[in-house]
Amino acid sequence: MSPRPAFVLVLIFTAAAIAVAGRPDPNLKPHIDSLSAFEYPTRMNAARMLRRTAAAEAVPALVEAVRSHSDQFVRYRALVVLTSFNDPATGDLMRSLMADRNDRVREVAYRWFERHPDAGLALPLLAALETEQAEFVRPALVRAVAALPRDEVVHRTLVAEVGRGFDFFRSAVIEVLGQRRAVYALDAIAGVAASEGPLQDDAVLALGRIGGRRALKTLMSVKSSPGVAAALEAAECLLGDACTSHITSLTNIGRNPGRPEAVRAAVTALAAVAEVHEEARAALVELADGASERLQHEVALALSAVALRQPAEAVEWLSQAADQERNRWIGLLREGFQSLEEDFAEEQFFAAVRAAYWKAAEGSATRTVAATLLDRLDF
Repeated sequence: MSPRPAFVLVLIFTAAAIAVAGRPDPNLKPHIDSLSAFEYPTRMNAARMLRRTAAAEAVPALVEAVRSHSDQFVRYRALVVLTSFNDPATGDLMRSLMADRNDRVREVAYRWFERHPDAGLALPLLAALETEQAEFVRPALVRAVAALPRDEVVHRTLVAEVGRGFDFFRSAVIEVLGQRRAVYALDAIAGVAASEGPLQDDAVLALGRIGGRRALKTLMSVKSSPGVAAALEAAECLLGDACTSHITSLTNIGRNPGRPEAVRAAVTALAAVAEVHEEARAALVELADGASERLQHEVALALSAVALRQPAEAVEWLSQAADQERNRWIGLLREGFQSLEEDFAEEQFFAAVRAAYWKAAEGSATRTVAATLLDRLDF
């Protein structure tokens, strides 16, 4: 381990204490105010300093900022940073923010409840679906609803959402139902998959994720076209059909610079497969090697999205990878994290990496990988 990651970790893990009630530390105010600084290094360093502050001091200061800071972006960023402390009172705070006037704050609250489902919030969340129209907030709300414990009213509502509203919103519904393997929504998604249109590839991928004979039967009836070919390859792979050949086919499509839309679709399809297949992850990394700047960026975004959805698994993958592949992975993650507007997911990634560090044995590959990620990804 290099000296710099070691130094970083000494600072990071001083924040491991459980939060206790206390008064906000006035010395933290400059860091909190800097969370909205125009310059990225200033914002990044402010968040770093707050993460490295003992929870007993940081949590009260962050909560106060969320509740009363005059800068709305500071409120949002303070809430994001607060989530990495795992303070037991965070859930109560999130409940109080579900109707907040700040769109970004509402988004964080809904994303929190996706990760911490609360059956008691079913009615308020379903009611919010009737009014929430902010384009980046509604998908987070849908994901929070989909995470609720089994409930027939929730299921019927989500099935209805497959065919309701703008395509952007419907796409988010179809994606989360696929990721949740929502068999109850299979017929609704199959109807979208059977019709050519902008959501057909989303529906095909969702069927591949849900799996089963009914999904396979539907996919066999879908007519392949340039707009859905890559998604079909990925879905068939996810269903266990000759995965290696499908990954090879998608990789070859990705190497064809003359068809940018097909390349983008192939990278998206490979990313869906990469959530469960090491071979697809390796294919994405290889696809970026020597690629154009545009393709490398597409791959970086795709790999970063996979890592953010599965942070603990990503640490494990990297721990098992050869040094050269691991370095390429981390370089792509750094590029992707800097471009994705996924502050909440990145904060949860940080928390997962920190947890993996402490769980791993001293001197192990996992601990080294965790230290490197925290340093290279500006946490």
